[in-house]
Amino acid sequence: MARTLTLDDIFAIERVTDARISPDGARVAFVVTREYTEGEHAIPASSVWIVPFDGSAPARQFTASIHTDQSPRWSPDGRALAFLSDREKADTLQVYIMPADGGEARKLTDAKAGVSDFAWSPDGARIAYLAADAKTDDEEKREKERDDAIHVDHDYKFTRLWVIDAAGGEARAITPPEYQVRGAAWYQDGWAIVTSPTPKEDDVNRAWPVRLVGEDGDARTLWEGKFPALPIASSRDGQALVWVHGGVVGEGSADEVWVALAGEEPRIATSDYSGMTAGADFTPDGKGLLLVGIEGTRTVVSRLDLGSGAIETLLTGRTLESSFASFYQVSVSSDGTRMACVLEDVDQPGEVFVGELGAAPRQVTTFNAHLKDVALGRGETVEWLAPDGLRIEGVLLYPANYEQGKRYPLITHIHGGPTWQWLMRFLGGWHDWGQWLAAQGYAVLLPNPRGSAGRGREYAWSNQRNWGHGDFGDVLSGVDALIARGIADPDRLGIGGWSYGGYMTSWAIGHTDRFKAAIVGAGVTDLLSFQAADIPTWLPTQMMLAPSYREPEVYLRSSPISAVANAKTPTLILHGASDERVRLGQGKELYHALQALGVPTEMVVYPREPHIFQERHHQRDVLTRVAAWFNRWVKGEQS
Repeated sequence: MARTLTLDDIFAIERVTDARISPDGARVAFVVTREYTEGEHAIPASSVWIVPFDGSAPARQFTASIHTDQSPRWSPDGRALAFLSDREKADTLQVYIMPADGGEARKLTDAKAGVSDFAWSPDGARIAYLAADAKTDDEEKREKERDDAIHVDHDYKFTRLWVIDAAGGEARAITPPEYQVRGAAWYQDGWAIVTSPTPKEDDVNRAWPVRLVGEDGDARTLWEGKFPALPIASSRDGQALVWVHGGVVGEGSADEVWVALAGEEPRIATSDYSGMTAGADFTPDGKGLLLVGIEGTRTVVSRLDLGSGAIETLLTGRTLESSFASFYQVSVSSDGTRMACVLEDVDQPGEVFVGELGAAPRQVTTFNAHLKDVALGRGETVEWLAPDGLRIEGVLLYPANYEQGKRYPLITHIHGGPTWQWLMRFLGGWHDWGQWLAAQGYAVLLPNPRGSAGRGREYAWSNQRNWGHGDFGDVLSGVDALIARGIADPDRLGIGGWSYGGYMTSWAIGHTDRFKAAIVGAGVTDLLSFQAADIPTWLPTQMMLAPSYREPEVYLRSSPISAVANAKTPTLILHGASDERVRLGQGKELYHALQALGVPTEMVVYPREPHIFQERHHQRDVLTRVAAWFNRWVKGEQS
């Protein structure tokens, strides 16, 4: 029998990301990284690798620095590879360029606060990049002297668009410090930029217009919708633009792909998709779009002919790799015939896959050999009916070494968002507990209740003003379905999750005693005090559709703290001390209430951690406590 997964296995996993095929289709550059940071670093260690398209040789490491190399981008002629690196100053990324055949890396930019994104010009002569304004000498002096009072909503550090010759020289700021540049693309004789009024996280609830900027820095608005417009991309000749317009305010919502073709006004290319649009880019000839969508628990890649409107499915039944901070993407050679991407599955971390566009892809990298002799849980997409008859689906992960006909303890793991989703992807990390729990002998249900992405706009927004009510019924009915199938033991049930998953868990303990244990990770427990978050307009405009001071009853009705007096479930609360999304007080409110009620409860606070944990030791501690808590209260094991 194969051995079971260990924490050492999890933290030895190398994540393969950001595959980019060379213009001639002969090679693929990609990144190998970790999911965690170590020591004083704020960015995970990573390096750029290259593998031949034809698989004639194994992948080889292309860059080597003491910490981070990432975001490889081929020059249009394929002779050079640019990438971001912090090799000169830790955690401050700059653009470097290397010959495609190897050699010495040449530092191109010198942005004091670092570079966040960049792109080659269509002719390869220049590079445009995004960099935030740095602190002034006076600000640094006052900070050192602790004369650093923060004037809220003032003294913003805007991200601006800069341009520099690829051969080197002085960089020029193209945009003034009057608005935040969220995305940029080369366009005709200048640039197209997506902007927001400020750098605040809360700006995601406002319109982000597409502006055109010329060499002189003058900007005019090309298009403006109700919501953000990202990602944005240009055709390879820089003559056309595409962007995704998605969001919701009140009763209005959008999931649209827009294009601006040469000589034409912007127009909608697609809308009302039955899944969720996750990305859009041009085919190399500029006559079509490559669209990435989420449908249920898988991703799908399609090609849209801009002339006829015909859509052809190129890749389905697979899952593209993604992370919290990146978009799903597929890379295509200049002639449009070859593609590369990173695919993952429930029992396989991401690997580089290549193939002819539209044909079945083949794997050309093999990382994480240490998992070959590990028994991992197999997964499947499952469906069931909610109490009101709505069809719900999710992912079921079987215990490692599962035996047919045997009932197992079941952990229901709720995703964040709520407009997010569980996919058939590798679930082995501090945030994705699936494989770690499968190794402990649990079956794991990962439901996508109403409010999740991947099922169209109506489904995504069907929990507005109704958090905790319809969606919780979706979750419980999924548990019942697995009990009915003979998989789950009804007397050994647990529940947990992060962010909205933490919210749903804290809701569960006040509305049922079916679960023997609960884990609330960075969970929203009081919707009224949640307005202290870094996105204070999100609940009023997108979820509750009214401010808390106008309709407090709506917030109280959906606040877990309102029903906590009913709680009896042993609950572990995990929270980052520096979480600005779900502030630490949210976890403390629940902890203090459960303590007062005499409910078995523990709380662990992680210094320095924001909403998404970064540090290796903290991530390891989370997984250790998750297993121990469920083993103690669901299985009855003594530590």
